[in-house]
Amino acid sequence: MRLTFSASSPSSSSSLDLRKSRLSAYIFSLLAFAFIFFFAAILYGEDFVYIFILGNSENNPLRQPISTINEAKLAFALWETKEGCDVFSGRWVKDELTRPLYRESECPYIVPQLTCQDHGRPDQGYQHWRWQPHGCDLPSFNATLMLETLRGKRMMFVGDSLNRGQYISMVCLLHRLVPENAKSMETFDSLTVFTAKDYNTTIEFYWAPFLLKSNADNAVIHRITDRIVRKGSIDNHGQHWKGADILVFNTYLWWMTGQKMKILKGSFDDEKKEIVEMPTENAYRMVMKSMLRWVKLNMDPKKTRVFFTSMSPTHANSIIGA
Repeated sequence: MRLTFSASSPSSSSSLDLRKSRLSAYIFSLLAFAFIFFFAAILYGEDFVYIFILGNSENNPLRQPISTINEAKLAFALWETKEGCDVFSGRWVKDELTRPLYRESECPYIVPQLTCQDHGRPDQGYQHWRWQPHGCDLPSFNATLMLETLRGKRMMFVGDSLNRGQYISMVCLLHRLVPENAKSMETFDSLTVFTAKDYNTTIEFYWAPFLLKSNADNAVIHRITDRIVRKGSIDNHGQHWKGADILVFNTYLWWMTGQKMKILKGSFDDEKKEIVEMPTENAYRMVMKSMLRWVKLNMDPKKTRVFFTSMSPTHANSIIGA
């Protein structure tokens, strides 16, 4: 047997090195792509599944019309809490870093009788409380985002002076971002309207302490001890609520008289009025049913949001109504 060994020529060696170099570059690119692919799968989670796995499938929400996606969400819902998190179950915590969100002196819309600092209250600790749910965190308030969300919308608070306080607080949180020549505050009988012209939005308050028509409906003169509520009269006030995109109701404190409620079955204009007395619980149930019926008939759940504030602190010594 004869074995022959021969050295390769310089040209053939150079060609082999070139092929090896190209193969190495190809393998490196393949590994790099695989790494990026794997990293994207971890980083983007569900989006990765939608894009690369569902692809052109009808189940891919990225291929659905925008209107279809939006309809699946609640109107004005900007964040999602953890599944099962009850934002109403929590406690008040002291927050020296992010509270207060505005100073009393910075908001000209606070009515004089509610300016605690101007009236000599020495402490300021009450301004630093923040609500903390047990199972999740609420997003920090963003005034710019709030105004953008309200662009072209109408937000309305309806109820008594406690809801008026919530209304004023909302205006105080937002008004600093609106130029002086682009905002206004006007009152029309029971209705007060803050307008942010550049955003084409209004934030309003409507005085209706019982939601139904009553003898305490005057927004200025309403300190009446003998309170009378007219049954089935929510449309008297409700005609002013129609068209609101966000409604925030409250009614509670004015029912706490310690006596039976007087319910008018006819009209306040009747010469002879038919008035019956009703236990507070029954009267309150009556107005709640009226409110829910009105909401069902007049509010579109796909385009609007409705909130209700129940038990609230009284004006005196922060005593909770029972």
